[in-house]
Amino acid sequence: MDNMSEAFVREMTDVQGEIFGYIYMLLGDLHDARDVLQETNLVLLRKMNDFEEGSNFRAWSKRCAYFECLRFRRDRKRDRHVFDDELVALMAEESAWTARDDEMRIALRDCLAKLSERQRKLISLRYEEKIPLRQLATEANQKESAMKMTLMRIREALRVCIEAKLKEAWT
Repeated sequence: MDNMSEAFVREMTDVQGEIFGYIYMLLGDLHDARDVLQETNLVLLRKMNDFEEGSNFRAWSKRCAYFECLRFRRDRKRDRHVFDDELVALMAEESAWTARDDEMRIALRDCLAKLSERQRKLISLRYEEKIPLRQLATEANQKESAMKMTLMRIREALRVCIEAKLKEAWT
């Protein structure tokens, strides 16, 4: 097996649980989801050469799974327990947003960990414990405007860090 094939199979293996959950969410039946996952895996393997190395494997494989779900549904259209196409599309869109939200939370957690202990404490006091700006400034023996600027700089550092992590995750 060449390096490209090994890397592809490794990527495919890494996303199996997520793809299965996605398919299950779209179809609503455990057994059908298992069948469609197998078909999706076959499609992925057949299309291995179409995948652009370095691009987002997770998104590409989910897209393939989505089309396999539609194919499965089309073939089973007579079954009254199958979701209609519009509902499947809405659920797929919701799943994409949920995945993005999860990625954003992970990026925020990672970026918060990069802050100094003092910066993390300020963010926690201000946004988790909802301590007023004036009180934070008084306790830190600073002017309110200086505390406001400090928080603004921390938020900006978090924004830049999160955007970089998301860009990395989505490419």
